Amino acid sequence: MGAKGLTRKKVVEEAIACIESTGHSVVSLHELARRLGIKTPSLYNHIESMKELQYEVFRYAVSSFVKHQNAATAGLEKDAAVRAFADAYYDFASTHKGLYRLIMSMPSAEDERDKEAALPLLNTARAILSQYGLAEESIAHWQRVFRAILHGFISQEDLGYFYYYDSLDLEKSRKIAVQCFLDGLHAELGEKRAEE
Repeated sequence: MGAKGLTRKKVVEEAIACIESTGHSVVSLHELARRLGIKTPSLYNHIESMKELQYEVFRYAVSSFVKHQNAATAGLEKDAAVRAFADAYYDFASTHKGLYRLIMSMPSAEDERDKEAALPLLNTARAILSQYGLAEESIAHWQRVFRAILHGFISQEDLGYFYYYDSLDLEKSRKIAVQCFLDGLHAELGEKRAEE
């Protein structure tokens, strides 16, 4: 693709396509320009900076992830929704490695715009956990625990740390982890009911 007809939208779309095809969370401007058939400096006719391009791809990644989670959990409640969320989380992370890695690498603690763009990532898990009648503080803690479990599995697998017992089914291990999460959640709910 030459420079004629090139737009900011097309540059962002090509960056997304490159991340999807390589599985890396970033794309170099040189590689992006090569794929678009233009010189690297010409990219700056369409994007302000690498940071701005990364932000646009990040917004796309967040939106795609949230849509994926919402579709997987639609019409489900409580434990069924938790299990569906966990399966969909793993599915997205393993199918869209580059986008998932980008989501996990942003936002930085200093960047308020990135943090605001990432907020929708919490909404589906928070909505599911709110069905259990938890207090707001408990929802915050449990969604942290849930996301940490899910990301931990993906990160460990991605780094190749599950090579011991490689004949054992990783999906079964993930399901055990999700069940442990649910057992802990139900234990807290039981304690809450006992106190009332």
